[in-house]
Amino acid sequence: MLIGITGNIGSGKSTVSKFLSDAGYKVFNADEIGKKVLLRGQKGYDAVLEKFGRQILTEKGEIDTKRLASIVFSDKKKLEELTSITHPLIVEEIESIKAAYRNQIVFVEAAVLVEYGWQHLFDFIVTVFAYRGQRLLRASKKFGLKEAIRRDSFQLPYREKLKYSDFLICNTKDMLHLRNQVLSLIHYLEELKVCE
Repeated sequence: MLIGITGNIGSGKSTVSKFLSDAGYKVFNADEIGKKVLLRGQKGYDAVLEKFGRQILTEKGEIDTKRLASIVFSDKKKLEELTSITHPLIVEEIESIKAAYRNQIVFVEAAVLVEYGWQHLFDFIVTVFAYRGQRLLRASKKFGLKEAIRRDSFQLPYREKLKYSDFLICNTKDMLHLRNQVLSLIHYLEELKVCE
């Protein structure tokens, strides 16, 4: 059973993923998969290098994903060029995960799951919600406020994401409240698995 975890920047997807991982579940991250397909020798490396030039390389010849992100997140056309290369490869990886863990409950965290039409890859979709002010405050600690606002603008509003969601986790209170919702989700999924 493959479960997608989505939600906008700063919503708490990674915290939910950590609770799931701590509970013994396998959790993959679409961003990490995206970085993996860009490693030298992987399928995305040459195509991205050809499109964006050698200025995106580190001294060791690997693609500097932070430098690449700063280029694409300031230009929608360049972002589309990058995703046209990386997203089919990420989808391939997600499909491989689904096949490999067919008899287990496995999670994939993907912020852009709905934006890029990946919902068909998953048996269920969990959306992590937080108010915009909360999200931007959290995200600004990692990216700075200006960058957090900019990245948020690339994501769909919750009213769109919820159309594709099977479960909603509200990260608007404290950690205990969030953890209890994750435990309820696990309990529900385990009951479903037993009934399969």
